[in-house]
Amino acid sequence: MKILHLSDLHFPTSIPFFQLKGKMFVGYLNYNLRRKKKYPKNIWNSILNFIRETNPDAIVISGDITNVSHEEEFKAALKTLNELPQEKVFYIPGNHDRYVRQSVGENAFYEKYFSKLSGESISNNAHYIRIKKIKDLHFVGWDSSIPLSILNAYGKIRPEVVIQTKKILSERKIRNYVLVCHHPIWNPANKQETVHHKLLNREEIASLLKEQPPLVYLHGHVHTNWVKFPGNELPYYVVNSASSTRLSDTTHESGFHLLEIQKQNVKIQRYTYNLEKSKFTETPLVSYSEKE
Repeated sequence: MKILHLSDLHFPTSIPFFQLKGKMFVGYLNYNLRRKKKYPKNIWNSILNFIRETNPDAIVISGDITNVSHEEEFKAALKTLNELPQEKVFYIPGNHDRYVRQSVGENAFYEKYFSKLSGESISNNAHYIRIKKIKDLHFVGWDSSIPLSILNAYGKIRPEVVIQTKKILSERKIRNYVLVCHHPIWNPANKQETVHHKLLNREEIASLLKEQPPLVYLHGHVHTNWVKFPGNELPYYVVNSASSTRLSDTTHESGFHLLEIQKQNVKIQRYTYNLEKSKFTETPLVSYSEKE
């Protein structure tokens, strides 16, 4: 089974400044002045071409389809992502999709536009747990993001989410699954995050996952690619495909990954945008062992 993992697409959307308040205004200004030029629109077209050529069985997007959680961004993102075969797609939200207080709760824009495309809700309370079966593999999605001040982008997963997920996996007799969450559960030594940006309780979550680990943990958030091979503490692959629509530079090795899973065997290939060829081409993995 072939799985295309994309993350942190940050689709550009024009929003009138008078519609922006507080953190939204600052974030939108920051995006337009500092980041927009690093996200040329033709990269998304190249991703669509790659999908047509490779025909993956599943397409996972691990958050951050927007920049400041404005409703116009969600409308535009849905229109853009409707170009994908929806039966193959599995979405979760990222911190930019939960950018302000209005982006959570019953009337959140992410749920309004993407709930039907994010799998089945299997939580019996307010926790975000989603599951979708694509072919013979189950994808489980968590939401680690909460609205914060402009200086913070950290995340957290309640232990109850892990406990409830494991219970449902056991009840449904699901052994092999892929876990999708926006924040990293592991970072390379040279890509460590501050408390203002990381998954705050990731050691606790990793410990709870050891009993029923996924085959792969897919995430984004840090805009440079890596793959961690299974180890003693985290006995599964950790794959970061952020930011898939961003141009690479000296500090951001951006692109995406194509995974092939056969039972419990996992093969991973990395692709980055080639400016000379105007297309995505295979590139060596940025890979680590657990202790690196």
